[in-house]
Amino acid sequence: MQRPFPAYKGNDPYIFVSYAHDDAALVYPELVRLNGHGFNIWYDEGIAPGQSWRDEVALALTQCRVFLYFVTPRSIASSNCLKELNFSLSRERKILSVHLEKTELTAGLELSLSDRQAILRLEHSESDYQKKLADALQSLLPDTSYQTVVEQPPVTSNDTSIAILPLVNRSNDPENEYLCDGISEELISGLASLKGLRVASQISSFAFKNQNADLALMGNRLRVDHILSGSIQKSGNRVRITFLLSRVRDGTSLWSKRYDRELRDIFELQEDVARQVIHALKVELVGDQNAQLLDVGTENAKAYETFLLGLHAARTGTREELLRAVAHFNEAIALDPAYGRVYWWLYFCYWRLIGVGLPRAEMEPKGEAALDKARAAGFLPPVPWIKARRDLKPASRPNQRTLALEAARKIRNPDPEWRLFEYIQFGECLIAAGFNHGACDYYEYYLSRTHHDLSGTWIQPRYRSLLTQLGRFDKATELMTRLGMDGRAIVYSRTGQYELAAQVLATAGTMSFYFDRFYDLYWRREIDAATEYYRNADPDDLDPLEHYWVLFLLGDIESGLDHLEEDVARGAHPAVYRSNIGEVLTRSMLKKVEENPRYQALLKRFEIDAAWCDELMQIANDLSAITGIRVQPDDDY
Repeated sequence: MQRPFPAYKGNDPYIFVSYAHDDAALVYPELVRLNGHGFNIWYDEGIAPGQSWRDEVALALTQCRVFLYFVTPRSIASSNCLKELNFSLSRERKILSVHLEKTELTAGLELSLSDRQAILRLEHSESDYQKKLADALQSLLPDTSYQTVVEQPPVTSNDTSIAILPLVNRSNDPENEYLCDGISEELISGLASLKGLRVASQISSFAFKNQNADLALMGNRLRVDHILSGSIQKSGNRVRITFLLSRVRDGTSLWSKRYDRELRDIFELQEDVARQVIHALKVELVGDQNAQLLDVGTENAKAYETFLLGLHAARTGTREELLRAVAHFNEAIALDPAYGRVYWWLYFCYWRLIGVGLPRAEMEPKGEAALDKARAAGFLPPVPWIKARRDLKPASRPNQRTLALEAARKIRNPDPEWRLFEYIQFGECLIAAGFNHGACDYYEYYLSRTHHDLSGTWIQPRYRSLLTQLGRFDKATELMTRLGMDGRAIVYSRTGQYELAAQVLATAGTMSFYFDRFYDLYWRREIDAATEYYRNADPDDLDPLEHYWVLFLLGDIESGLDHLEEDVARGAHPAVYRSNIGEVLTRSMLKKVEENPRYQALLKRFEIDAAWCDELMQIANDLSAITGIRVQPDDDY
């Protein structure tokens, strides 16, 4: 039987429909009716006997808001329907069962569905049944207006537009990714400063990293008229780089060139590419025609290459890679002591090393010295200077009310130095108070409008945590893939995509403990193996937060709180630990932790209580005329 409409794909709440393939004639009219009522429906036309348990089904189950189970004698005999039901139970989905026919449940099914809402179609008239089903689904699907993402305003200027894709690595060595991304980032940063040329953000353009996507599709999604793509092949100190500038409308090639150069010529190469693009697009330069378009912060090619190596390591984020990055950055500074960007990244690494357990007394002075030198060198940071210092020295951080009011003032009267960071600061306050949907909207508002490099910040990892906590797993995975972030195995394991998780874990290092591996064992229900893996680990291989992640998952809340309290003593604030915990725990686990008096005491330590939450929600909604974002209490996702 032909499917009545495509399965839902999007970010709004949807219903996963489980039914037997043989019941299509009964079920499809139900789906058409529900779809007509405005419900988003994800369904499969039927999984034939013997067909494999597919990753997209597991992901759809994990992300659905409601699991709708059409009960018939065929569906309770279907192994695939039973797998879907058990999987949704393990992922704590809301479940509604609809008995289309008189069906005697097995003992196991009766136990599984005993405390779940059910509708028996034969006990109602057709009109009463339809109303009862619609009302039941409506009660399980909360008002989702808070999930509306504030879209970018339509482009109304006549400016020429371009997206610069990350270069493709044609070398045999995957380590050369540092050069591919670095060159693309410099071009984005340099060209974005020109009047009359609108450049898609790095965040948007890098979504197409290593994807062979259609030109028209990329142009439409990035909202640009032109796309610059290319590849790089490195051998020793020589590089071969090719570029292609295409017009989206008809696919015409406007300019292309192959460069065969030595690395010491990289600055000239990048400058030439920028000027060739400007000439091809007929963008008129304002001011000094001979002024340098791209400023990487140094004229020392070796210092630049060393900096890019450190940048690649720092973005990985593990303790080992952060220490390797520090070594690269110190080498770059030895080559060029006035290199401001390097000092910023040194600050970032020292700050992150505190977070993974290195002594604050040792790291904080080094981070402060690096921050001072970055500012003295005239570096423009991705976050306000005051925010960087507050992160490094938690004792200087104001209370939640002061932070929220400071951000609200700057939302009303933007500060050029903050460059919209006020939206992130307000979003942090929302996370700390438990308003995750509203926080996600604030993060998306900011990310849709920023062009500068955010990799030396915690902004994207915090956004990833929000997406995961809110069940937007495919969006979280897409973010991690395009930014090269760790954590994909966590999402794959949690959503039952075990083969994909195994592929990611196969590339993991040889540390005695890797949380993603523990998490995979946990979701495979190999709890004893996961516990042993944790207990046998070298303590130096665990970040502080990984201890309370593990212990909360294993149900040892008191021991987990011991480690959480230590993390707070080291400087972790509520936006940090609330997003960290929410990223890995299910709602029922999280509720047990949040109800613990010791956890509540941590919130009170930061003056977070019911009165503050009410006040913060009012402050947020008073700003809605400017932001377009309304905040309300989160449901259970």
